Order: sequence, then structure tokens, then C-alpha cells
Amino acid sequence: MADQGSRPRRAKCIGVIAERRYLAQAQPRGMIAALSSIGCTTVVVDPEAGCHEPGNDSWLQGFDVVVARGRSWSVLSLLSWAEARGVPTLNTRAAIARVHNKADMAVALKMAGIPTPVTRFGSPRELARRLPRPNFPLILKPVFGDNGNGLRVVQDAAELESMPWPDSVVLAQKFEPNDGYDVKLYCIGEEVWVVRKPSAPISKGAANGVAERVQTTAQLRSLARHCGELFGLELYGVDCIETPTGLVVIEVNDFPNYSAVPEASEKLADYVSRKIGQRGLA
Repeated sequence: MADQGSRPRRAKCIGVIAERRYLAQAQPRGMIAALSSIGCTTVVVDPEAGCHEPGNDSWLQGFDVVVARGRSWSVLSLLSWAEARGVPTLNTRAAIARVHNKADMAVALKMAGIPTPVTRFGSPRELARRLPRPNFPLILKPVFGDNGNGLRVVQDAAELESMPWPDSVVLAQKFEPNDGYDVKLYCIGEEVWVVRKPSAPISKGAANGVAERVQTTAQLRSLARHCGELFGLELYGVDCIETPTGLVVIEVNDFPNYSAVPEASEKLADYVSRKIGQRGLA
């Protein structure tokens, strides 16, 4: 017989702030389904819809934790709001911001001694004027960009100088010879999985194919965790390529799709659920 003062335990409630472009993808869709299957209540918050008035916390009511999928200013603003009200977030606003700005990311990786391609940022014209020929070809990236959007390859300074670029600053990475495949390090907390996946179309030599899981080594696990600790991320991926001189990190991303990771949705749901208990919120 239960004590008279005992109360039924309510279901854990998770708010998922997700940009619309991600809602049809494997994540967070799979995680949301897995959370529901273990008895959690999930509420999807569309940062592009509704009307939020600072000071009116009604959208936050009942959330034990907030999980974010996206990097838009509206996602980051809602994360800031949740954290100001004491609601735990995964990933935190600060951690996402650290990898949102690719120039900041490049500086942090270099300062931490993590192997990366030679990277520069500046105006396309200044880069074209200052870089000697051996630095080409270059992969150009928007400073604020993701999912491979806006990537361009230029073969020489003339092409770089004449190429229209929508922003005043571009991030330029020296193209490193590789086999046309990315090595993806997918991480959930301390767990690390390694996946080999054909690179974006800018790389030559990769046949069309699907991502496949490969063996996780102690070296790769250490590299992944180093990157996670550097940026304060808990749900993240590290994109690498194998070059003639060894593995280099191209970039770090918050909350990837976890392609080819076995039972990724269930593992994400378990991590989020356990995180609530660890913070004394169960």
C-alpha cells in the first residue's frame, strides 16, 4: 500500500526546439519516437512559428530539459531563454555558438593542437592577392553555414578574385588529397562511433554509396572526446578526412543525423532521459 503522502510520478517532459528543415530527417524524428516509447512526453517547439514575448514563459512550462536541433538565431535565442530560467539544455547555447561560427571553430581547433587543413578567412579579393599558388585549390565555406550549403572549390587566385561571394568574409581551407570519403566521428556523451561516408560532391573519387560503420579505435575515440570537450558539446559529430599525412579534422557539428549508428534514436533517448535524472529532476 502506497504512503498517503506519495504522489504518482509524472512523465518526464522534453522540449525539442527544431528548425523545420530537420523535422523530416532521421534526427530529431527518431529520438522523439524513442522518447515516447519509454514513456516521456515530447513537445516540439517550432522556432519559426508562434509568437514569443520575453517574460512570458508559458512555452517552457513543464519542460525538464530542452534539446535543440538547429543553429538559427531563433533557436539560439530560445535556448538562452530556457537557460536563463534554469531549464537544462542539450546542447547548450554556448556550445552550439562555438561551432556555428566556422572562423571561431578554426581558431579553437588550431589553438588546441588538433590537426586541421590550413585554414584562412578574409575577403575573397585579399585572399586571392596574398595566397601563393601552392595554396590552391581551395574549398570555400560560408563562415555561418551547415550541411554543406554554399561550398565552392576554386583552382587559382584569378578564379577566387572573380568569383561572386555573398558575404564580405569567406573561410578558405586548402584542399587536401584524400580518397573521396569522410570519416565521421559520431558522439553521444562519452560514446563514440566511427562511420565512413562518401564526401560531398566537391571531392573526387567517391562513388555513390551509403554510410557504413567501421571500427572505433582508441585514437579516434580520444580525438572525438577532445573535440567535444573543447566546444562543450554532448551530442555532436566530428568530420575528418584521411590524407597522405594522416587524419585531419574538417569541422565539428552539433547534433548530427548519426547515419549508420546502430540504435542511434534509442541511445539519444536514453541519454536525454538519464540526463534529467543526473540533474536531480526525475
